[in-house]
Amino acid sequence: MTNSNCLEGIRCPKCGQEDRFMIAAKIIADVTDGGADVSSPKYGNGFEWDDDSYCRCPECDFEGILTDFREKPDLPPDPDGKNDDRASWAGAALATFMHVTGSEKEDALRDLLADLMHYSDRNNFDFNAALDRAHCHYEAETTGDPVT
Repeated sequence: MTNSNCLEGIRCPKCGQEDRFMIAAKIIADVTDGGADVSSPKYGNGFEWDDDSYCRCPECDFEGILTDFREKPDLPPDPDGKNDDRASWAGAALATFMHVTGSEKEDALRDLLADLMHYSDRNNFDFNAALDRAHCHYEAETTGDPVT
């Protein structure tokens, strides 16, 4: 079997293993009364998965979705250990926005920020002041320095 580097950038976030994973996949099979063939050249390799597919590390049993196993860029410090939670909360808000609006993942953050500007206009918020303050909070959450 030819190596297609399908695990490139995948690593267990708990133990660091990067050679083998259990991934829930959809299968396309050529099925007859005689059985099933998943290696039919007509359907490629017959397996499909994506970043939302269940994944488990067979070495340490860490489990999640495949995106949880993708190597992350170098992240800023997390002095209070809560930035993963903060990112998760923002991800939930973004996912809800995408569901309600039908916005694509590539456009969702930009669209949400623009819509928050419209919301601010209509509700007497100073969006730029809030954004500046948010930046101060982000700096405090990544440096450990108190918000000034």
